[in-house]
Amino acid sequence: MLNKILALIFIIFISLTLKAQINLSGRVADQEYKALPFVTVKISGPQNRVNYTQTDSLGFYTFKNLQTGKHSVVFSALNFKAINQLFTLIKDTIINVQLMRNPNTLVDIQINAKKALIEKKIDRTVFNVENSISAIGTDALELLSKVPSVRVLNDKVSLVGKGEVNVMINDKLVPLSADELANYLKSIPSGTIAKIEVITNPPAKYDAQGNNGLINIVLKKATAEGFKGSVNTALTQANYITASAGGNLNYRRNKITLSSNFNIRKGSLVPFEQSDVFYPAQTWNIVNKDRNFRTVPSGQIGIDYQATKKTVLGLSYNGGVTSFHSEENIKTTVYNPTNGLDSILNSDANAKIMSHYHSANVYLKQTLDSTGKQLTINGDWFKYSDDKNRFFNNTSYFQNGEIIPHSFAEYLSTSKQNIDFFTLKTDVDLPYKTFKLSFGTKLSFINNQSDLAFYKARNAVYELDPGQTNLFNYQENTQALYVNFSKTIKQWDFQVGLRGEYTQIDGLSVNEQNRNEYFRLFPTLFIIYRANDKSTFSVNYGRRINRPAYRKLNPFRWYSNQYAYAEGNPFLQPSYNDNIELSYTYNIYTTSLSFSKTTNGFNDVNFIDAATNTQAAQPVNFITGYHYQLSNVINFNIAKGWETINQFDVFYNASNSSIAQTLGSLNGFGAYFSTLNQFVFNPSKTILGEVSFWYQFPTVDGLNKNKKQYNLDLGIKTLFLHKKIQLAITASDILKTNRYRSSSLVNNIRQEYNNYYDSRQLRITFRYNFGNEKIKQQDRKPGNEEERKRSN
Repeated sequence: MLNKILALIFIIFISLTLKAQINLSGRVADQEYKALPFVTVKISGPQNRVNYTQTDSLGFYTFKNLQTGKHSVVFSALNFKAINQLFTLIKDTIINVQLMRNPNTLVDIQINAKKALIEKKIDRTVFNVENSISAIGTDALELLSKVPSVRVLNDKVSLVGKGEVNVMINDKLVPLSADELANYLKSIPSGTIAKIEVITNPPAKYDAQGNNGLINIVLKKATAEGFKGSVNTALTQANYITASAGGNLNYRRNKITLSSNFNIRKGSLVPFEQSDVFYPAQTWNIVNKDRNFRTVPSGQIGIDYQATKKTVLGLSYNGGVTSFHSEENIKTTVYNPTNGLDSILNSDANAKIMSHYHSANVYLKQTLDSTGKQLTINGDWFKYSDDKNRFFNNTSYFQNGEIIPHSFAEYLSTSKQNIDFFTLKTDVDLPYKTFKLSFGTKLSFINNQSDLAFYKARNAVYELDPGQTNLFNYQENTQALYVNFSKTIKQWDFQVGLRGEYTQIDGLSVNEQNRNEYFRLFPTLFIIYRANDKSTFSVNYGRRINRPAYRKLNPFRWYSNQYAYAEGNPFLQPSYNDNIELSYTYNIYTTSLSFSKTTNGFNDVNFIDAATNTQAAQPVNFITGYHYQLSNVINFNIAKGWETINQFDVFYNASNSSIAQTLGSLNGFGAYFSTLNQFVFNPSKTILGEVSFWYQFPTVDGLNKNKKQYNLDLGIKTLFLHKKIQLAITASDILKTNRYRSSSLVNNIRQEYNNYYDSRQLRITFRYNFGNEKIKQQDRKPGNEEERKRSN
């Protein structure tokens, strides 16, 4: 009897063992024990089940959720002899191998590999720019509008249903306001961008700034031996033509990698803005017709140097200039209570803006050992300056068209701004066999100086108005520490992080000083469960801060006409967000449910005084908001040569106000749908097409109600001369429906807005790629591969 019981227990044990899910991992190196990246690892197991993977930049590979039993594993790489090992898997196993170089190696080989257009990773979604038809010939700002979940309206970047986000270039935050950021992004051509990462809940490594997450634009770097480059030109027809041209040149040889590019854009757009303000006794209809002209040259140069096998040094510089001027006509028509014409206020204006930016980075990467431990130090300097002049006049007319006596007046507003931004960042990555630990620190120093003045013309001479002249000095220093711990236990991945930031601010304007300092903690948590190869469950949590832009802290008034002005608020405080997301991915489908709470939220409120008809826009802390969102994304091939990515989101927003002038609360549902389709029309893959469409249903945004809007884009691209020549034609906002229409209620006075920003455009782009297109496998250096991967 005892023998039977033991036999039964043995059979049960063997059965459970056979069903156990086990991991296989290891490291691949050459005969000199240098890590080999991109080695293909093939494993064959029970029931002839086959899995593939590749080693990472440090030579490591991993297979998860394997069954027990007999397996064979094959390691193969170009120019190396393959290794085949047989073994029996009964527990988690580590197999490290050395590959011997094949004496009959190829001198070089052409490698053509295409990444998926959209890649879903643990903490971000990656949009691979090189695979998007519409990415050819555009700039960074326009390209962002093609990325799923990202919206670009009125040159402001936001996430669907969530609001504006911060933007990074190569993991470095761009410290500019919305308008200045738009100009900066327009100076970056899409041809220099490798990928765009949407990070809705950033881990502790990143700055806690930005309530709604981050968008990281990763620029390309040279990866091939010898010279490689391209030249491009584009013509864009909106209401008027815009022309652009540029090129890049890259060189890589042994220990040195050089990269450079130069681009210039010149043209004009015709935005249109209309608003209606319904006063108790009058209705004001304001129409702003504007044509603005821009000339934007920009350039970049960088060098990477492999000082030793374990040390990489890098230096880069980016710079650009924007020359802007506009011609405006602002016509305000005033109606009486019976909707009859009361009077007209006409304002002609022109603005001239000259801005410059300079950005420099120096970095050091030190590999500490062969297991992947490393130290990275980055030093960054960013400088932005602008000089703005806006001339405008006001003339008032009676209802019969006669000029109201003494109503004509001329004004001049000027603004000079200088921003200096320094950061020093250190990161340490310590991967161990059973867990990974990373930590680091960051110091940032921001200095903003603004000089604003207001003049009124008297007898053809502009006289300074001392009461409206202002010097604004603002300093913000932040010291941050973070630690991040990650570990894998069978099918579970865990990552927990904590970031602490201590901030000191000092603002001085019109003899009014605002000093503040605060310390805050920002925890993050990620948990992932992989049920099998196709099903993944995840949950994450993060806390964020949104510090106001320094221009929002400046109390100086900027007049657009004698009745309307905007001013900052020196007592504006940061807002905070708590974000939770649950997600499930099955093969090609991902669904996620998220919740966020905003406390001490701030926004611009257009305060209206019915007695004086003045409109004063000022940012204030007054919002407590709740956001619920259900997002669904599916990515698949409908037919051969037709790939589609479709997204459908439903969200619910609820906002409560703490100020009496606005509504006490506003809530409502909203929805968003988008589809991005790419086509390959011939076997040689030289004729390509793209169709994209999105539709935003009516929704609530804070205390504003937004009306529906939608957008249709088409694109086609052809390739010639072994795909070295690219010719593309793209049409955006074909139906001219990408209009921003909203309404709000302040002091019981309704305001309605209807704006269109000349987004219907036809673009023809030509691009020629030249130089060495071949990659030498033996020249890949593990010491600086991570730097190159940052822009692939």
